[in-house]
Amino acid sequence: MVIQPRVVPRNLEIRRFLKPRMKFSDSDLKQYLKDEKGFKGECYFDSLIDQSPASTYIQLRGLLLQWQNKTFQIDSILIGPHKIYLNDVKTFEGEVYIEGEQWFYMSGLEINNPLHQLRRSVALFRPLIQSIGLNLPVEARAVFVHPEFTLFQADRNLSIILPSQLNSYVKRLGSVTADTPLIEAANKLASLHIQNSPFDKANIPAYSYESLKKGIACDKCKTLSIKLDGRKLACSICDYKEDLELGIIRTVKEHQLLFPERLITVSGITDWCGLNIERNRLRLILKAHFQMVGQGKAIHYI
Repeated sequence: MVIQPRVVPRNLEIRRFLKPRMKFSDSDLKQYLKDEKGFKGECYFDSLIDQSPASTYIQLRGLLLQWQNKTFQIDSILIGPHKIYLNDVKTFEGEVYIEGEQWFYMSGLEINNPLHQLRRSVALFRPLIQSIGLNLPVEARAVFVHPEFTLFQADRNLSIILPSQLNSYVKRLGSVTADTPLIEAANKLASLHIQNSPFDKANIPAYSYESLKKGIACDKCKTLSIKLDGRKLACSICDYKEDLELGIIRTVKEHQLLFPERLITVSGITDWCGLNIERNRLRLILKAHFQMVGQGKAIHYI
């Protein structure tokens, strides 16, 4: 039972839209690929739960919370009648070893100990749920989902789930039945999710309207290789075709996210789409999906 679905983080969605329209620096590209990989890993873990009896748990995904002015995020929360499971999904790959509290790649490069973040989240989560009357024990795990991750010299009592343990971990969760009071408590917890994340602008490269390439990105291969083909949009790279109206609405929403301060106008969207679409056709599409406000040259859509 999913009551808080996973959504693409705003800063990742913005970078997805920027990627075909500008050149990322090496560091920006590295961070973008890392974040894409992390999100993909979280979705993979979701799919394991969805395909198992554990799907009966009350699930909250990507919950961003705050306790005593400290913000923390939990990738996956599974709430059952007797226990709450916190899962911090990790997409590490390669060979890693542990010495005391320090984690290293075999090359000797030290990496952040993921259990430090997990312990912090648990320490903040426990008093928060108690404050809303949710008094259940909490069990937390760092869940490593990449199949090519290997960990050496790990204490068997560490709060981790390795890739080879994933299936047995999910199976051990079993199935549960959630009653109405538990569902109500979980909804109260979900209501505490921070919508406007302080991380929304993190890792986004600087950009401006003038600096970005114009056009409609292919919904499949994400390149600016779309050509107008009657009432269709056709990609010259992957041959994917999309209904013109759907492609325009998708591109308008992209424009809104990248430039929330710019008005949606026929002229503005004509320039943004860059395909010499007939103005009357574009006007009809905007009127069908948005509310028209203003008069004359001040007409725009919201």
